[in-house]
Amino acid sequence: MSVVGDYNDWRPGVHALTPRKGGNRAVTVELPTGRSHSFRYLAADDHRFNEEAADGQDGPNRLIHT
Repeated sequence: MSVVGDYNDWRPGVHALTPRKGGNRAVTVELPTGRSHSFRYLAADDHRFNEEAADGQDGPNRLIHT
């Protein structure tokens, strides 16, 4: 499972989510400030899903503002 977005050319596995206690997963991605970035989560079998608590929406993707 990984997070894909415009900041990593939507490449799977570049920012892999690692398991945490309680069943959650996390990754740290350093992004330039003062911009908006589109992203989605990518799971097995190319299943993509969104972060409901994101800052906004960009078509089928979500946005995070830095």
